[in-house]
Amino acid sequence: MSTHIDKTLNSKQTIALTGGSTGGHVFPLLSTYNYLNEERKYNFFWVGEEDSLEEEIASKNKIKFLSIPAGKVRRYFDLRNFYEPLKNLSGIVFGIFYILKYKIDIVFSKGGYVSLPLCIAAFILRKKIYVHESDMTAGIANKIIGKVATKTFYTFPNKKIDNKKYIVAGQILNPELLDYLDDLEIEENEKLEVMIIAGSQGSTTIFKTLLTILPDLQDINFNIVLGEKNMWMRDDFKKFPNILVHDFITQKRLGKILKNKDIAITRGGATTLWELNSFGIHSIIIPLKNSAGNHQLKNAEYFHSEFGSNILDEENNLDLELFRLLQKFKDLRKSGLNLENFFKPLQVIEEHIDKK
Repeated sequence: MSTHIDKTLNSKQTIALTGGSTGGHVFPLLSTYNYLNEERKYNFFWVGEEDSLEEEIASKNKIKFLSIPAGKVRRYFDLRNFYEPLKNLSGIVFGIFYILKYKIDIVFSKGGYVSLPLCIAAFILRKKIYVHESDMTAGIANKIIGKVATKTFYTFPNKKIDNKKYIVAGQILNPELLDYLDDLEIEENEKLEVMIIAGSQGSTTIFKTLLTILPDLQDINFNIVLGEKNMWMRDDFKKFPNILVHDFITQKRLGKILKNKDIAITRGGATTLWELNSFGIHSIIIPLKNSAGNHQLKNAEYFHSEFGSNILDEENNLDLELFRLLQKFKDLRKSGLNLENFFKPLQVIEEHIDKK
């Protein structure tokens, strides 16, 4: 490491971001980095698994990446539960080495099994650990990390909240969503505008169902984000003149599109649900059945209770129920945006991290 970098590291506190394996962990970490790095007050590293989504995102954003071994602990019986957690022992050693070598002062975790070794290493070395939990139900890693964390930030209210160690911050959203917004004025759409944003791997059922009912929905406009796993359906959707298909969409473009959408059909991931809520969009939620701890259903139930979102069961006449709701809401138009508290979660996190 050069002398220049050594001097820089010595003049600022260093934060290690950790968490990964899914976009729900990775992209809020990137949002946190973008926000905290605006004033260049900190040095940053990203610690995660080699050849992973987090390494790809860190590399694209020129964040120094450090790979670490980590073993997944599954909630169900699996022979891998007998040996994969052993990777965490070597991961803790790696974590201690990284913390000492790069003079890491703070660990900020978004969860996922990859975050566990570094957080345990930070606890051993008595470094500050901050963790953010997006969902109504915490994952195994965050439950463990929460016991040793300096502070735990939650998206949803819960019984643990004491405003000291356990704090409701809200969902971390990406500031890039606002980059392409020329203004915040809403023009009423001539037709109902629907966004289909349901992830990639777990969304095939939704897209297949939509294809069966589209012939009878010509008076509604759709924007569909297919994702990598569903690009084989692109040509099927392009046959319909009222469909605009995206294989992938950046956060900057997503914000501009969401501004003019009235309804969204989505899974129950917390980040997406709060993004849609911020843009004043009514959600039709189809929770993923096999989500860890059934967190997607619990997220959906909260949104139903607080914001009137609809919940559909993908195994219970999804085609008929989805068609019925779209017909019911054909005349629904959004009344405005809900961006007043868009930055509040990141402001709360920054305020606590800044405290010496």
